Amino acid sequence: MIIARIFLISILLTAYGCTTGTQETANRPINANTNANAELNSANSNLEELKMLINVPYETEDLAWKKENGSNKIVAVLRFSPEDADKITAGSGPAKGKVSISPESWYPSELTAQSETSGDSGLDGTVYDPKLFMLAPYSQGRLIRIDATNYFLLELS
Repeated sequence: MIIARIFLISILLTAYGCTTGTQETANRPINANTNANAELNSANSNLEELKMLINVPYETEDLAWKKENGSNKIVAVLRFSPEDADKITAGSGPAKGKVSISPESWYPSELTAQSETSGDSGLDGTVYDPKLFMLAPYSQGRLIRIDATNYFLLELS
């Protein structure tokens, strides 16, 4: 009789344990799109990969870039040394005007912080011709030097 009770209790405990484990798994939220969204919001920082697509005339000190899915568009944020930044500005022809851009979440933290401290949530910059960076098939775009920095926003298509 005691053996039968012990056997019955162990079966009940085993059955309860299996049910509890199943419930925990069943109650977990399923986030199948988490990795896909993370990839969409993350930027590439591989200079060698970028150099296979466009010309990068000088070594970068900071880099974040994206190639938009389904299109032939590249957006890159590049920081150069002060000397190289001045060379890029000089080699890009005359300024084509001023713009204000909204920083993206994947931009380097220094730029997003600058936009937050400026009071307006934008980054001001001067537009230049992106000819120094262009390689086929990219033939259009703009190059923006962010004011008071050595950062450039490059958009090519």
